[in-house]
Amino acid sequence: MRKMGEIVQMVIVGALTGAFIGGIVIGGGMDGALWGGLALAVGLALIVWPLQDRPSVLSRIKYGTVAFLPGVFVGGSQWVSLGAIGAVAGGMASSVLFAILFHNMIVRHEEQGRYVRTLLHYLWMFFGGSVGTFLALNAIGVAERSFPWQSWVQSAPLVVLMAIIIALALGGCVVCASWHKRRTETWRQAWAAARRGGAVLLLAAGVSVVVVSLLHFGFLSVHTAVRWIGPLGSYALGWGVPCSFGYLLAANRYRPVLGSALAIAGAVFVLIVGISVFPMLLLPGSGLMWAGLVTGLVMMVLAVLSIIKPDSHVVLGSFLILTSILSFIGAAGGLIIGGVIGLLGGALVAGWNGQKEQSADSDYPSSPPPLPPHSPTMTG
Repeated sequence: MRKMGEIVQMVIVGALTGAFIGGIVIGGGMDGALWGGLALAVGLALIVWPLQDRPSVLSRIKYGTVAFLPGVFVGGSQWVSLGAIGAVAGGMASSVLFAILFHNMIVRHEEQGRYVRTLLHYLWMFFGGSVGTFLALNAIGVAERSFPWQSWVQSAPLVVLMAIIIALALGGCVVCASWHKRRTETWRQAWAAARRGGAVLLLAAGVSVVVVSLLHFGFLSVHTAVRWIGPLGSYALGWGVPCSFGYLLAANRYRPVLGSALAIAGAVFVLIVGISVFPMLLLPGSGLMWAGLVTGLVMMVLAVLSIIKPDSHVVLGSFLILTSILSFIGAAGGLIIGGVIGLLGGALVAGWNGQKEQSADSDYPSSPPPLPPHSPTMTG
């Protein structure tokens, strides 16, 4: 039964990937899509069938297969401008990346109990990564054309922009340290354990400050920056949700991480609206325009606190629901998406029923026992 399930998943992934390549990339229309989907589906089934007794090789093939289509989207996008050649090259690069690096990372983290592979894991990765990458590519393109980012960055005070970037980076460092506090007795040890993640966040903040400064003084155009950031950013954003879901499920056993992550995502949308109207905040009668910045920051703080203090999840979740409702006043609910995601995240935080960590020496215990890497109930 499990063997048949493995083959069915690869047949679905192969059919959809082959149909896109044959119909769109090669330009074969409906006939090309049908023949491409059929050929790749049959080919993958024939490859998967004799490899059932070699789970490591089979897993690498699966990850490489599900990652091909998102790479095609990036390589064939308007930002790369290489047409079919770029699409094929992007798909191959994405497949190699996932088959080698991502597979090793997932297996190692699963053995450590830090990742959970759910039923139909590979189908979830395929649809999540493909749809996410496609939407991210289009969203970045629409955002770049729809808003006067160049004039906005040049008109906004540079000090405020840098303060926002630094505040986000420091907030991320606090989250990393709070996360490591589960396994340490003192905050000093937690900060030491989080130094690698903090260094990455501070490095990203430094790069962001340099880019924003170049944009502010006109040495770099938004279009040029997006041309470089768009493909990589879309690929990372596209894989963010499906890849992070397993980590959130593993972590959600002891802290309301899943709801907090959704609330943070909602707060980002609310902050985007608040920042977009910032030049008008200094005008007389701006009134509720401040709500976007204030509500977004409050949502962000409450979401972080719910991770740090899981025992107060009911109160913090209730306030998250309230602030998400208030985000619709003066901030349009973060383009509606932010408010809805914030409501869902607040509800998950308030209704969280995970286990309480226990330790004889501290309030935060050692890590949970590792999960079996290839349990039939956890793999697709």
